[in-house]
Amino acid sequence: MIDTTDTSVLRARGLRKVYGEGEGLIRAVDGVDLDVAPGETVAVMGPSGCGKSTLLHLLGGLDRASGGEVWLAGRRIDPIGEKARARMRRTAVGFVFQAFHLMHELTAVENVELPALLAGRSPRAARGQAAELLERVGLADRASFLPSALSGGQRQRVAIARALSNEPLVILADEPTGNLDSAATLEDSHSSPP
Repeated sequence: MIDTTDTSVLRARGLRKVYGEGEGLIRAVDGVDLDVAPGETVAVMGPSGCGKSTLLHLLGGLDRASGGEVWLAGRRIDPIGEKARARMRRTAVGFVFQAFHLMHELTAVENVELPALLAGRSPRAARGQAAELLERVGLADRASFLPSALSGGQRQRVAIARALSNEPLVILADEPTGNLDSAATLEDSHSSPP
């Protein structure tokens, strides 16, 4: 059911994720309430191991919550099945993973166009947009390179371009500038998103 009164693009209520049981119980996420408006930027900060990545995975439908609710564009997504969550992720959520998760056998441009192809866009349109996105992140000259031939910062920028390829409603980024050099990080923080 779609909630037409909610203006949040992303919302969580009482979100929880626990691992283990008894004395080994770990509360990775415990009772998170969150509202993100369209165009809003939210930073989740905390020490290593406090549950930031787990929270992002729950919000993006990559993992199932132990309790609570997640809503994306007015639709509750936490109870839907894996196939429906995969369809939702392909079109509505862009991910920038801390470990990049690029396909090693695909070139930079092929990695960026892959989400668009999976969402049903024509190969020509997907390639054109991928080339534009690589240009926007300063990697037009590296489009034909495999990830193994790119630096960590370049792989991170390919991952950012890939996250933007389907013009998602939400971009969830786990340490998005952690592998960028200081000049690129400073430039990114002073420019508007692509």
